[in-house]
Amino acid sequence: MIREFLLIFVINYIGVIVAQVLKLPVPGTILGMLLLFVLLYTKILKVSSIERASNFLLLNMTIFFLPPSVELLDTMYLLKNGTLKIIFLVVFSTLLTMVVTAKTVEFLIKRVDK
Repeated sequence: MIREFLLIFVINYIGVIVAQVLKLPVPGTILGMLLLFVLLYTKILKVSSIERASNFLLLNMTIFFLPPSVELLDTMYLLKNGTLKIIFLVVFSTLLTMVVTAKTVEFLIKRVDK
């Protein structure tokens, strides 16, 4: 399983290096995950070669949300001052997401029916 973790982390690190070298506005970790997706999609990398490590990471995903949550506590004063703005943005973005998703599904259903 250590080999699987190493493989995932190396691919992720390659994405970080590419982002730094090319000075891209996208985080390197995102590029690393895109690279991992492309490798899996093209079957250059087999799912079975990282399956146990990825299952472990998925099962323990809540651990990765702790640092951002603690960071939120440091900026609590920003949340207190903009509570109404935050509520508005959450409601607006949720409604926008629902509308875009519904229109996309409607479009795809019409396209499949043709």
